Amino acid sequence: MRAIRFHALGGPDVLRVEDAPEPTPKPGQVLIAVRAVGLNYADTMFTKGQYFIRPTFPAIPGMEAAGEVLAVGEGVTEVRVGDRVMALGDGAYAERMVAPAYSVYPIPAGLSYEQAAALPVQGLTAHHVLTLSGRLAPGEKVLVHAAAGGVGTLAVQIARRLGASFVAGTVGSPAKADLVRSLGADLVVNYREDDFATQIRSAVKEGVDVVLEMLGGTDVYKRSLACLAPMGRMVVYGAATADVRGTVEPVGLMHKNLTITGYYMTPLIKRRELCAPPLAELAAAAAEGALRVIVGKTYPLEDAAEAHRDLAGRASTGKLVLVV
Repeated sequence: MRAIRFHALGGPDVLRVEDAPEPTPKPGQVLIAVRAVGLNYADTMFTKGQYFIRPTFPAIPGMEAAGEVLAVGEGVTEVRVGDRVMALGDGAYAERMVAPAYSVYPIPAGLSYEQAAALPVQGLTAHHVLTLSGRLAPGEKVLVHAAAGGVGTLAVQIARRLGASFVAGTVGSPAKADLVRSLGADLVVNYREDDFATQIRSAVKEGVDVVLEMLGGTDVYKRSLACLAPMGRMVVYGAATADVRGTVEPVGLMHKNLTITGYYMTPLIKRRELCAPPLAELAAAAAEGALRVIVGKTYPLEDAAEAHRDLAGRASTGKLVLVV
C-alpha cells in the first residue's frame, strides 16, 4: 500500500511517499480502506519529535481518517465489513489503517468522507473543552482563540448550540474574521491589529465565563485571564506558538476565583461513553446542514508535505484534509 512515512525527525521535508506493508487487524481492531485523512497540528509536532508520543521509525503519521471497513478482528461486533466509518488511530496517512474498535464510529448518510475525517479530533475536542472542561452553562459567555481553525470553527458553533449568550473569537486576518462572524460569533478580534483583552473587556465589562486557549505563552495566558469574569474558567488544550513555557501566579487566581484547567483528548478515547454521544450528535448535525464542518483545503496523499507546510504556517482556515 502507499503510505506517507518518515525515517528521521524533522519538518515537512522528511515526509516521503513509500510502499509500506498493509496492516492486518488484531483482536479488537478494525481494518479501514482510507478515503480521507484529517490533518492536525499534532501531526507536525509528531514528525519533529515534539509530541507526547515519540515515533518509531519508519513511522506513518496521522491520527484520524474516514473510509470503509475492510475487515474486523476477533471479537469486534460494533461494525461490519462495508460500513462507512470515521476513526481515531495511528498511521492514518496511508491507503489502509487499523484502529481499535472502540474508536471507530459510523458516518451518517449525507456526510462526505472529507467532512467525516474532519470531525473526530476537532469535533470531540471542541465539544469536550466547552462541556467537560469548560462546564459551559446556557447564558454564559465564551472566548475562542484561533476561532478560524479546525477546533475554533466548530467551537464557535457548538457554543451557540449549547446556549452561550455571547461568543467572541480571535483570528489573524480579515478573511478569517468574516468566516468566524458567519458562524455566529458576536465579536471577532484580529490579534495582529488589536489587543483582544481590551476588546473583550470593552464589549463585556464583567468578562467572559470560559476561554478556550491553545496559543501558548505567558503573555497570552495573562491577557486571557484578564478577560475572565468572576468564577471564570480557562481551558488550555494546546500551544500552537510552540511556547510551552507560559506561567501564571496561582495567587493571582484567588481574587476572582478563577480556574485554569487542561484538556488532552488521547486518554479519553477509550471512554466511549464520553466520545460516542457528542460525536454522533455533531455528525448528525453536520449531515443535516445544521453544523458547518469547514474543510479549508484538500490535498492528494502524496502532497502531505505541502499540507504540513500550510498547517505549520498557520495560513490555513478550518480543517486540512488528505484525499486518498
